[in-house]
Amino acid sequence: MYDNENEQDYGSPDNSNQWNQPNDGRAGINQPNQQQYYDPQTSRTYYSGENYSPFPNEGPLPTGPAYPNGPYQPNPPYNQGNDSSNRNSGLAIACLVLGILGFLSGVFFVGIALDVLAIILGIVSLIQNNRKKGLPIAGMVLAFLSIILTFLVYYTIGISQDRSVRGVEREVYVPTTEEKATSSMLMPNITQTDYAAPKSLILVYENKNAVDVQLEITVTYYDENDDLLFLRNSYIWGCAAGGRAAVDVPYPYDKDYNDIPYSRYEITALAKEVDYRFYSQNYGTQFQIKSNPGSRGSVLASITNPTGMTFDSVELMCIYYKDGSAVGISSQYISDMEKKANVEFSAPYDSDYNDLEYDDYEIIINGTNNYNS
Repeated sequence: MYDNENEQDYGSPDNSNQWNQPNDGRAGINQPNQQQYYDPQTSRTYYSGENYSPFPNEGPLPTGPAYPNGPYQPNPPYNQGNDSSNRNSGLAIACLVLGILGFLSGVFFVGIALDVLAIILGIVSLIQNNRKKGLPIAGMVLAFLSIILTFLVYYTIGISQDRSVRGVEREVYVPTTEEKATSSMLMPNITQTDYAAPKSLILVYENKNAVDVQLEITVTYYDENDDLLFLRNSYIWGCAAGGRAAVDVPYPYDKDYNDIPYSRYEITALAKEVDYRFYSQNYGTQFQIKSNPGSRGSVLASITNPTGMTFDSVELMCIYYKDGSAVGISSQYISDMEKKANVEFSAPYDSDYNDLEYDDYEIIINGTNNYNS
């Protein structure tokens, strides 16, 4: 049973098309050819076909398809809102909220997901509600703007990375006049040998100066038009007096790390004496190294430290040669190096990870570091 504000019922919900009809809408006693109806608001009865008005001094209410039981029907039960309209309003609000959140999330992937969801909800809301379009349209506009801005940001970053990788607009340190003068005195006593190995460019330096030196190395690659293609800086922090040091420099590659063909390369090196206030002295020339090839093609080495000091880190390089030319290089680091340590250098391989043959090798100690000294 449904009640109105006057606590008058509207009849059984099982007979929703007949509003409290005496005799269930059957013909009345006094008018056998007509159906009798009851108006709970006025407590009056009326018959089908009668121009009935619920209120005195007012004309009858209109008839038509909306009044299947006669010219007048009591008001429908209260609190029965339009569920479809409420649902559409919810979709519109959700679309706007997601659009705002996606826009504020910027270039993060969660922002893109929120934008896509906002667009979907906006389309659904527009299809289901042809009148209230403001909220879903606003949400979709924000979502589209967010996606476009995200695309532009990633595109700009990609272009910037590509130009940086290729050496375009890269900031290169320009040495001072004093540094150039110092380097010009040290470099004549430093020999450089470069090997274009299958996987990388290998540079070997021998320091014939009486002092330890630092080396800042710049390798520039050029394409077939002699345009700048790729640039890399490498550093040797301490090449001991009378010692050797080595470094490997990667070949050109694009932002997806695919190899780029090059025509030639150019190497420039700047040397300066090691400042022991900031860098550790390289005691590598005093170390004793015993080594041999292992069963897997690698090199096994036993390193002895006779200095009586404990080093936080020792950097070692193993260069593999074939017919006098370097074909590969492998590095190892020893932490908390005391008197002795054993290491294994991996066998050389090319860019496709195929093993490379070698007939000789050389182990170099690139640096001995004490970070707190």
